[in-house]
Formats: sequence, C-alpha cells, structure tokens
Amino acid sequence: LDKIYDYEKKLYDFAFEEMHKIPEIRFIGTAPNKASVISFLVGETHPFDVGTLLDQLGIAIRTGHHCTQPLMDWYKIPGTARASFCFYNSEDEVEVFIKAIKRCVKMLVT
Repeated sequence: LDKIYDYEKKLYDFAFEEMHKIPEIRFIGTAPNKASVISFLVGETHPFDVGTLLDQLGIAIRTGHHCTQPLMDWYKIPGTARASFCFYNSEDEVEVFIKAIKRCVKMLVT
C-alpha cells in the first residue's frame, strides 16, 4: 500500500505542478497529504464544458458537485472538474492530460 501511495502521489505532484503553471486554472482543495485527486475550474468556464471538451480529446474526468452541492453553493461555484490519478495510470497519461487541459484553456478562455 505504501508503494501505491507513493506512486499515486508522484503522479498527483507531477500533474499539480504542471497545472499550476497554467494561470487560468483555479484549484479547489489543496490540503497537504490529500488523495491523488485534483478539483479545478478553468477561468469562468462551467466545469461541464471542460469535461465535454476533454472527453472529445479522449480524457475522462468527473464534473459536477461531487456530493457537496451545499458547500459549492456556499462558495458560489457551479461545480468542479475533477481529475484523479491511480496506480494504473502512467506519467505519459498525465502528460496527455496536461496537453489536453492546455488546449481546453486556449479554446475556452479568451
């Protein structure tokens, strides 16, 4: 289990570091030692639009309230896009995800 945690953390750290370089991305939930899940928004774009574009690029993420609608209502956000990384993912897949996110930002944020 320690090896799985370390590997997933490596993928998360890589993805978070690369996404952090994209100024249009706003992260939701950045507690230390969290699971390898990144919840985010792209500019003022609705998360469903981000998810739809990523889907068209072959990337599967989740979008929505993730069972926290009252909290998201409190913070006045429509939901989030959420990418998760697991032991069956590779660094190459994270790189493909990052390239797709950059492409989405170019299409969605003017």
